[in-house]
Amino acid sequence: MRLDAVRDIAVGLARGLRGAVLGLGMAMAACSSVPTRASMNQVTLPASDARVQYTGRTYRSGAGIVFSHPGVTVRVRFWGDALRMRLLDAGAGGEVGTNYFDVVVDGAAPRLLAVRGGEHTYPLATGLAVGLHTVELIKRTESSVGPSTLVALEVHGELREPPPRPGLRMEFVGDSITCGYGSEVALRPESSSWVAPVFTSKNENPRRGHAWLTALKLGAEPVLVCYSGHGVYRNLDMSTSGLLPALYELAVPGHSAGWDFSRDSPDVIVINAGTNDVFAGSGTDAFLPDEASFKSAYRAFLQRLRTLHPRAHIVCTLGSMTDGFKQLEMKGAVTSVHVGQWITDLVVERQHQGDARIYRHWMDVQNPGVDGVGEDWHPSAATHAKMADALSRFIQDVVRP
Repeated sequence: MRLDAVRDIAVGLARGLRGAVLGLGMAMAACSSVPTRASMNQVTLPASDARVQYTGRTYRSGAGIVFSHPGVTVRVRFWGDALRMRLLDAGAGGEVGTNYFDVVVDGAAPRLLAVRGGEHTYPLATGLAVGLHTVELIKRTESSVGPSTLVALEVHGELREPPPRPGLRMEFVGDSITCGYGSEVALRPESSSWVAPVFTSKNENPRRGHAWLTALKLGAEPVLVCYSGHGVYRNLDMSTSGLLPALYELAVPGHSAGWDFSRDSPDVIVINAGTNDVFAGSGTDAFLPDEASFKSAYRAFLQRLRTLHPRAHIVCTLGSMTDGFKQLEMKGAVTSVHVGQWITDLVVERQHQGDARIYRHWMDVQNPGVDGVGEDWHPSAATHAKMADALSRFIQDVVRP
């Protein structure tokens, strides 16, 4: 063998040995950077840490991150074996005033968490195998139950970057139906005089509601902006403060902090509003909603949404507790109105003005005898599932975001 060939072989072997040693060193360094149970510490991180991912309306206060809408989700990923949170809650307690959350660990079935008023520490995940874990905290109850403030997270290990968000963003604006009011129960009316049970916060679950289910079917990130009893131009109790168009401007209802609309704009906005405008006025001269007042308020809201979200697809719907028809019989004379038709008129009006990204979706009225009802005659989970099927098909086939 020639001398230069022998030299080349020797040089190659030396380089290979150095590469193997370097690779082994890098692998050992990588392994040493991963915490073991013996080396892990309890680390407290503020709720404002950039690695804590929020979906839904929030704002930052001196105490932490404040939120109140149902469906607001806190998502964290960490290397370790346990996670706790410090939460300051404003709920008054009891059957109506207790806030509830779903806790989801690594995609498993949710665990129901009831929280107490004041500041307390709650375990979210314990006794896990040391490794990479994802925990989601989803608020089930709505703003009327009281806002919650996430103060801090306590990780036994290390917090990591959160998982990527879905590509499609959807926003659902509405009332108790969008909130998932009473969706944890399903009862069949026994007679025409049957009285449905009233609201309890434990039975409110947006994840069984049509909004959340629609987003899930479309692979989208859902944001809910909703409040029971509130309408477009009048609320169920006939008051006119805190109407849905005004609440839309806020990060948290009842707090002065406005929502930052410079954040990522939704691709699709679904408005399911007007049910309370229809049902209000029982026993009064204003039993029937006023067409001019409703249309003026709804028209202004649509214009505001288009100004804030120039590229969003806006879907207007109503239901499933009513399609908007209401009539009054007095002294043999029958007078009727149809809020659902008014919504159609307003959508057509905007389309004629050149808005090509607004749509009217008709929602079927619920069938209590077949699907049952939730609390206070609200849609059952079965009805919500049908609503989501129809709405998601409409968005896929007609809207096509």
